[in-house]
Amino acid sequence: MSGQWNMTVRPEPFWLEEVFACMNYVHMLDSEEWLNENGSWSRRQKEEFLVPYRSYRGAMRARLQPILEQYSLLGGYVDSVPRERESLRSYEPPMMSFLKQMQSVLEAEEHPSEEELEKTLNEAFQRMLDSDLQKSPDAGEPVIRGLSDVMAALEGWEGSDADKFKLLRLYSERREVMEQLWSLQGPAGEIGRDCLRYVQERYDACMEKLRKQEEVESLLNAVGLNCGENSIGQITPAVMLYDQIMVQIREFDRSAGAFQTNLHLGLETFYLYQSRQEDLFNDERLLAGLKALSDPTRLKILHLLVERPCYLQEMAKELELTPATVLHHLGLLMSQALIEIQVTTEKKKVYYRVNRQGLEEVSQGILQLELTREEREEQVQEELRKQSRNAHAGEHFQTWTM
Repeated sequence: MSGQWNMTVRPEPFWLEEVFACMNYVHMLDSEEWLNENGSWSRRQKEEFLVPYRSYRGAMRARLQPILEQYSLLGGYVDSVPRERESLRSYEPPMMSFLKQMQSVLEAEEHPSEEELEKTLNEAFQRMLDSDLQKSPDAGEPVIRGLSDVMAALEGWEGSDADKFKLLRLYSERREVMEQLWSLQGPAGEIGRDCLRYVQERYDACMEKLRKQEEVESLLNAVGLNCGENSIGQITPAVMLYDQIMVQIREFDRSAGAFQTNLHLGLETFYLYQSRQEDLFNDERLLAGLKALSDPTRLKILHLLVERPCYLQEMAKELELTPATVLHHLGLLMSQALIEIQVTTEKKKVYYRVNRQGLEEVSQGILQLELTREEREEQVQEELRKQSRNAHAGEHFQTWTM
């Protein structure tokens, strides 16, 4: 890999993120869609797989609930109704997005001055509302200086009315919310460290891989997350968001000659990817790939991306659809590894492009139908050997949220 890699691994999760993930993301462990979707695992295997995470969540929620009652403002940002898994591909609960933007400030040893904090908060909301995933195709880039700017930016924002209200409220209460978050950090860490024992085996296995640069590079390259520039920053293990990868590219650090990068990596991403590769030519996997290709809108997206990489707004405009609709289809194509993404350093736009290897796997899956079981098993092993060789030969690294 060319360029500089200097990613330090945090010894523990970002506990405030874990708090709100446990309180908000109930659907992730109870989703009927996830338990019943195609794959080589039976429902019973999936239920067993989730046991440690359900125990962790249950213990966290039981201990956090009475504490959050003491933080009246923060309690108002917990969703009372679980969100659908599909909707989270496009819309994240406002508090979760806010925490990601403010993590470095929240964890700093010293609090910033009032002036510095206000500037940082405005920049955080500007990034949150400038997301290509949220605004309409014709919306301009927001400049946040006060509540009126937030209200104007939300006019082109496609989130739910409930989320718009929460964002307005969050901006109005931003100073008080920050004070409560700073105060909650201590109890959150104490509870989280104690509850970590429910997933200790999974946590230790993930941390062992996170400490090996080649393992992280291989995973990111394999799931189609590339960034051709130098990267420095930190990797944070995530428990509740166990199947996700979230990457933020901040800014270019001239002194280091690299981009500041924050990577949040779920405990099971290594294991789930390996399971997927071992199940490469499973019949149900093939059906899932064919289903992803069976929609005319998704075929139009693929035809567009074959011609050139595009970002979300560009596709929405060309297909005359809303960004949320396009993102829904992109999520389904991503889930079957038929497309991949790339974050550019210019304006930090997320570009999508066709994953030719993913399309080849679907076509190979069809060809597998004429092979005997022994021939299929030999081909699977050869494909795994090929991917292992390719992973070690890769030259760059990419970014996205799984």
